[in-house]
Amino acid sequence: MAPRQRVPILLLTGFLGSGKTSLLARWLREESFAGAMAIVNEMGEVGIDDKLIETSSDTPVLLDNGCACCAAGEDLSATLERLFFDRLHRRIAPFSWALIETTGVADPAPILQRLGQGVVGERYEVRGLATTFDASLGPFQVTIHPECRSQVDHADVIVLTKVDAASAPALAESQECLAALRPGARVLPSSHADLSAAALLEALAGRREPCLGWDQGHIHARHTQGLTSAFAPLDGHDAASLRQSLDAALAGAQDALLRLKGLVRLANGDWVVVQATPGDLEISAAPKGAPVPERSGVTIIAHHRPAADIAAALSKGSC
Repeated sequence: MAPRQRVPILLLTGFLGSGKTSLLARWLREESFAGAMAIVNEMGEVGIDDKLIETSSDTPVLLDNGCACCAAGEDLSATLERLFFDRLHRRIAPFSWALIETTGVADPAPILQRLGQGVVGERYEVRGLATTFDASLGPFQVTIHPECRSQVDHADVIVLTKVDAASAPALAESQECLAALRPGARVLPSSHADLSAAALLEALAGRREPCLGWDQGHIHARHTQGLTSAFAPLDGHDAASLRQSLDAALAGAQDALLRLKGLVRLANGDWVVVQATPGDLEISAAPKGAPVPERSGVTIIAHHRPAADIAAALSKGSC
């Protein structure tokens, strides 16, 4: 009897703001992942990442308001099972890969364990874990946030992102940090999400030993203490006043804010993508043809200070 063909899985992880979604959107447009199914997990009340990749491939699946390693973990397994049997019974088109993008505060260890169990373990095969690592912020994040450290610890391939924006000393520090934490792992540089899917798969083909923790007993997720998320409605701004409000929010909450991201409708009806990490704010036109969310605004993820306080201040126009 021929061996059962399992659906390959790529697990894409990386800390908040490190560029996962931009890479995933690129990969889904390339031949290497033609026919892939994307599963996107976000922390927050209103999802956005699925909107940014919707036009790139088959409709992605969004696991809302939770972390794949914790609250939404059973949803992830159930989703993969459902997709497999929908594929088997031709209720959906066949898909060649399952690409799972975790939220930036997910610990991959319990996810990897869950993917090897039950029906999912029988019908799917994890081909590798790729971790994005911010060339400027990564060395700091990995010392402060246990999720970030676990993401590096379990990586088969590390994508060093935003190398174009990093100073030479920061880039050298990131490379030294990764060499010390995950020696032997392939590190691939990326600027503006320019790493191709083919280059990623080539690196995964030479992957090192299986990720730590795959065959251990029950694994508890590691998380930053005091992490919260909240949604801040924003609507009716012109481009200048929106940037002014966001700049004030970043300045007033720089010690607490980890990530700010959303789709915002301007007064003229245009939609813009807003993304921010400490010290970095980007506002750009929403992708042409991208579906719009039911609510205009941004999701805020913070620690040390309730995200709801930052969201309330931002919605009032000050922080």
